Amino acid sequence: MSSENEPSVGSRTPYVLNRLREDCRHTVTGAAIDGDIGHPGVKGRFRELLLNNLFAPWLPAAVGCGTGVVVDHEQRVMQAAQDDIILFDSLLAPSVLASSNSSHGVYLFDNVLCRVEVKSVLTKNDLVSFAQKSKAISELKVTAPLYPAPEVFGAFNMLVAFDSEVARGQELAYLQHALEQEGLDPVGGVVSSMCIAKRGFWLLASHDDGTRGWKQLRINQEDDPLAYFVGVLSNSCFNQRATRLGIKPLGGGIGNYLDHPFEWVIDGGPGGGSSTAV
Repeated sequence: MSSENEPSVGSRTPYVLNRLREDCRHTVTGAAIDGDIGHPGVKGRFRELLLNNLFAPWLPAAVGCGTGVVVDHEQRVMQAAQDDIILFDSLLAPSVLASSNSSHGVYLFDNVLCRVEVKSVLTKNDLVSFAQKSKAISELKVTAPLYPAPEVFGAFNMLVAFDSEVARGQELAYLQHALEQEGLDPVGGVVSSMCIAKRGFWLLASHDDGTRGWKQLRINQEDDPLAYFVGVLSNSCFNQRATRLGIKPLGGGIGNYLDHPFEWVIDGGPGGGSSTAV
């Protein structure tokens, strides 16, 4: 017979997922309230700050959220739009900020881990613009190390929207078409994920044989798309900074504490797509 003071393993509960769901519910509700603000710039900024507050607890301590200009060591410049969130790591390279109290400034590409484009209501034209800006980011280069190092990926491009005018079931098809219009391989890695709150989450992933494909989240609750997006974003930032620092740390992002109810998308090209469970 075990003593009541002995440690024991409790029943399995999706604590982390439920916590993320609640945080996401608060974020989406706040975004809906801010939708009543008439000034589009102020409304967009408020929604960006809402997402900053959602992301920040699940990122590495040195990673911040900002907006502004990205420049690489060859002096190529990418002007991030007002609706872009730049996730940058202060341990990798300095940033030139407008002030000590501002996150708006110039970010050296060596410290840029990810660009998250935020849309209030996603349109097909937004997908074209997202593909164009993602291509521009992919053409920037990190500084070459002076010693042998593993190949370092540039920056992840991710899209998150609070609502969408794109027809249901056609979101990934239109994204892939937009990438192809820019001469990009839809599974080439320039774009990593797309999330539409309460509707869907699509993620680029690797098959067992190393080839890439798109996965779609199986949704159990309406807040799942944004919750799992946060998990993937968290994991991506932890993995990116570890690779750039040349370390193999124990642990990682909050996504490691979530299950993975994704399905492979069999045909996501223009005209439709179907999925199969993994």
